[in-house]
Amino acid sequence: MSDRQQKKQSQIADLTVKYWKKWDYRWNILSVVVVVAALLENLFVPAQELVDNTVYRYFLVIYGLYLIGIYLYGRFVSFKAHFYAGHFAQLNTIIGILLLGQDLLTEKFARFTLPFFVSFAQILDQIREDHQLLWESTESSLVLWLVSFIIGTLIGVGLGLAMGRYRQANYWAFPFLKVIGIIPAAAWMPLTMILFPTSYSAEVFLIVFSVWFPVAFMTIGGVQGIPTAYFESAHTLGFSEWRIIRKVVIPGAMPSIFIGIYTALGLSFMTLVISEMMGAKVGLGWYINWAKGTGNYTQVYASIAIMALLFSIIFSLLTTVQEKVLRWRDNSTGI
Repeated sequence: MSDRQQKKQSQIADLTVKYWKKWDYRWNILSVVVVVAALLENLFVPAQELVDNTVYRYFLVIYGLYLIGIYLYGRFVSFKAHFYAGHFAQLNTIIGILLLGQDLLTEKFARFTLPFFVSFAQILDQIREDHQLLWESTESSLVLWLVSFIIGTLIGVGLGLAMGRYRQANYWAFPFLKVIGIIPAAAWMPLTMILFPTSYSAEVFLIVFSVWFPVAFMTIGGVQGIPTAYFESAHTLGFSEWRIIRKVVIPGAMPSIFIGIYTALGLSFMTLVISEMMGAKVGLGWYINWAKGTGNYTQVYASIAIMALLFSIIFSLLTTVQEKVLRWRDNSTGI
């Protein structure tokens, strides 16, 4: 490539960066404007329903200050923060529009009426009112899910590694995996009430059951997809079987293991809520079932909002762990 072509490509790259910086700038400003508009609308548009908007207004103020702060920090201090703010600027704009729209359609103009439709302000106020019970329910659900998910993942990974590596293990275990594993965890609910001494142990079993199959299935595929040359090289170097498992099998199957974990994640969340409706005395699933029985749909939405936030955080943490564990994959693609 000639110097002139390199210079031209460099100029094009500089113009592209400047264009995107300008585009991000516009979206960042728009996201702040929309959130401020949502706050002003809530303050000055008369309401058809009597709602305490204090928490909601604090939320909008904090949200707006956060958008301004992350933009200013990115523009003048850190390019990484600038990229982060620009990347999510369009999403923040849409969120602001949704907040404004739902407030107009529910609380202000009452197009969507109680009890089945509530405003976000009512949800936040309900969380404030029931914060102690919701905290206990969230803590209980999180511990139950974490214990069950770890057990199910360990069983799935261990079984998948054995079945993928050893033909005899695959011969004996695969028929049971194929028949039992595809049965939905919820189908075992009537039996768990009889077989397990407590509702908690039954809930753990149901969540473990929903996790182990997708993790085991994807782990088997990951092990079987490792090139034979890797094993031949390991034998040539004199690796023991345990060292082959540690240095070849587990790293080679790790991308597929994470796919299985992500698949199990959604199934475990669904099973958690269903199992807690079965006989639990606390938990987010129990809280939803209790709120439904009393006809308080604001409490139902409050629990759903907390679950959405909690599971989004868990998903983000898992993504961070995956990036750390599989960082070699990004390096290998850049060679």
